[in-house]
Amino acid sequence: MEIVPRSPEPIRVLLIDESDLALQGLKAVLSKRSQIIVAATACSKVQALETLRTCRPNVVVLDVQIARGSGISLCKTICKSHPNVGVLFFTAMDDVNVLRAAIAAGAQGYLLKTASGDALATSIEAVAIGRAMIDRQLTPHVMGWIRDGIRVASPSSLTESSTDDLRILSRVAAGKTNREIAQELNVEPRVLLTRLQRIYRRLRVYRRAEAASYFVKYERELLSGLKHTGRYEGSSIAS
Repeated sequence: MEIVPRSPEPIRVLLIDESDLALQGLKAVLSKRSQIIVAATACSKVQALETLRTCRPNVVVLDVQIARGSGISLCKTICKSHPNVGVLFFTAMDDVNVLRAAIAAGAQGYLLKTASGDALATSIEAVAIGRAMIDRQLTPHVMGWIRDGIRVASPSSLTESSTDDLRILSRVAAGKTNREIAQELNVEPRVLLTRLQRIYRRLRVYRRAEAASYFVKYERELLSGLKHTGRYEGSSIAS
């Protein structure tokens, strides 16, 4: 196991998971670590944001799927409003597309729930001092992304993006499957696939993960572009 330098002060952690049973289990595991204090827990995005303001955590540990919200979206919000707080995903989702979206949203760590309690504690300690931690099962994909050197289109070239395209992209960035997206938008899976392929060409990307990363990075510019063209429907774009 990798040895991580310890923070001089106990690490305050906010745990976020839609399962209360999972939260209790995590608290039990982390309570054995004198260097880690579970400052608070939350089950939903709203509860997490309210708790974040009062519990003053050093690290937030959250799942990709949370009640009434997306963990990816929450991560992005936390990183913007609390830049000194490290975010570590602890999830069962080993989808590389979701990993890419998490990294683009600002997460410092991504650990699978198959990891041991010691691995979780070590990852928390690493994130607390500003180090990046990715589950060993997923690190080959990260190295592949670095080697690829992705080139994508600039947001200014996407002023013709439709509201429907952004609805689709936002759900891809949230880690949803094609089946889930098709059901939510009430479209045939084959129609959705055609739309996705068109979106990839427009963005000049080749992988789902790249499209997800693009939306997370340029969401503000994309929505602003639609407003300027007069075709923005704010209430219809959901993550």
